[in-house]
Amino acid sequence: MAAILLWAVAPALSLTPYAPEAVDFEQRLPPVDRVEGARAVRSSAPGNHDEGPVRYRSEVIEAPARFDLAGIGGELRPLEFRARTSGGDWSEWIETANGDPVYFGGADELQVRSREAQPEGELHYVNVSGTETLASRVLTGAREAVNSALISVASVTTAGAQPSTPDMVSRKAWGATGGCRPRGGSAYGEVKAATVHHTVTANDYSRDEAPGIVLGICRFHRNGNGWNDIGYNFLVDRFGDVYVGRSGGVRKAVVGAHAQGFNSQTTGIASIGTHTSAPISDDAENSFVDVIAWKLALHGTNARGKTRLVSAGGSVNKFPRGKKVRVKRVFGHRRVNSTQCPGGKLKKRLKRIARRSQEKIEAAGGIDDGTEDGTDGGGTLPS
Repeated sequence: MAAILLWAVAPALSLTPYAPEAVDFEQRLPPVDRVEGARAVRSSAPGNHDEGPVRYRSEVIEAPARFDLAGIGGELRPLEFRARTSGGDWSEWIETANGDPVYFGGADELQVRSREAQPEGELHYVNVSGTETLASRVLTGAREAVNSALISVASVTTAGAQPSTPDMVSRKAWGATGGCRPRGGSAYGEVKAATVHHTVTANDYSRDEAPGIVLGICRFHRNGNGWNDIGYNFLVDRFGDVYVGRSGGVRKAVVGAHAQGFNSQTTGIASIGTHTSAPISDDAENSFVDVIAWKLALHGTNARGKTRLVSAGGSVNKFPRGKKVRVKRVFGHRRVNSTQCPGGKLKKRLKRIARRSQEKIEAAGGIDDGTEDGTDGGGTLPS
């Protein structure tokens, strides 16, 4: 009994908050039938990808276990999901695209619908809260209680000694070291612009939940989509905390998987939230400015003006392979791919984010990228 008790609480014997081990599981998506009289069925969800009718909708799908995030692995086209606990109320329909999952924060049942092609494939679920089964919920609750008590006791004797929140939450801190290692080495390109995204996550998550959401997105991108790692280079939560995304070095031009056909020429920064009808917080905007100004200046690039990118093609890319595309130095994902990301409310903030980022660059000495308006300059890396 003593050995069993020690095994049960050992992972919680730490002065850092206890984080349950993430779990992935899959389920074949049942046939999704066409909706009868589809032209009369309209979405009640604001900011959807297509204002047309819902053409396909699944029956209620009972998941193999309780999940926090869900999506169809490898599916880049827009789909909508809703979820609920058994016997509970349905969430709102949430649209996702670009291979991202939807975060529900604990659900047992799911529905999927589409306004375009018939959905098919494997449903990929991630649980990051240690609640996938009744037994795991009991064990997680006990470990959290032990961990919380231990931290409370320690804080009495170490008041004022805890470090301040770092500028960036490391991959180790959000769980990548043990829960989402890359499949292989990193690839490197260049950074000519910043692509802004949202992750279609519910906006009411807590600060404690945010690291688990990042881990869940990473596991879905890697295990569900088959990508090397999380798609984004950086993520920002609603509290303004910045998370290191794809591995390979934050100071390097790491190629992500965030804007099909343009990943090797841009850095991808995502807001953890949904911004079709809700704006980002002021704290999040400030962090976007800080990250964009630092990252673009690091690579000899201004935040003002435009640049030319060359499309590498792709199924959700708006431009064919080899097409030269002129974009702003700070642009929304929808500019180059078939998606509504980063949502209308965040898109409206991009002009201000770019202006503030440029002001920050100039306050630090500015970047001479070889042009007056910041367009297509060569530039050199600052020391």
